[in-house]
Amino acid sequence: MSIEINAEGVDRAIAQMRGALDALGGKRGERAIANALNQSLAQGRKEAARQARRAYTAPIKKLFDNINIQRARASKLEGQLELSGKPGVSLIHFKAQPNTPATHPKSGVTVQVKRKESRSPAVSKHGGSKSFIGKKKQGGYGVFVRHLAFDKDGNRKDKFEMLLGPSPIQALQRRDAQAHVAEKVREAFMPRLNEQIDRALPALAGK
Repeated sequence: MSIEINAEGVDRAIAQMRGALDALGGKRGERAIANALNQSLAQGRKEAARQARRAYTAPIKKLFDNINIQRARASKLEGQLELSGKPGVSLIHFKAQPNTPATHPKSGVTVQVKRKESRSPAVSKHGGSKSFIGKKKQGGYGVFVRHLAFDKDGNRKDKFEMLLGPSPIQALQRRDAQAHVAEKVREAFMPRLNEQIDRALPALAGK
């Protein structure tokens, strides 16, 4: 699952600063634009993380596998923010209670997935037992349910399902959320470009 946000809508700012950019010269001007684009995309990255954090209770370090910036260069004045995540995040990270190892509460584990929603029991859409805290094969702990199962000889061989919450990247699947992040990039671009030009002009003048 991935979302791409382009650094569009900055042409007007570049046009407004065209005189100063021309004074810097081709390569210096292009470097100034590329640096401003990359700094603006970094602001968009922070805003994307804030939006996901406001929507879901999972810690920010669990929200995205990658929030990557495809950086602009002087030779290619295009930048992009790419957000990618797993289909789900372990439900234990959504304020699971209790969350201590090998805990089997009679009523099951409860979680709070979204900040604006109340706590609710952790259940599987496939049925199964009451949820409990168990150890993952790869290490660490998760919220599990047990499903009654038998092997081909009729011997009981239960299966365990680890429950997942939504990937918080879903907070940015809405068009309006993506537009908000893109707007933050645009808002940041003009002041960043001004800063880059202010730094470069004195050096050009030999100061």
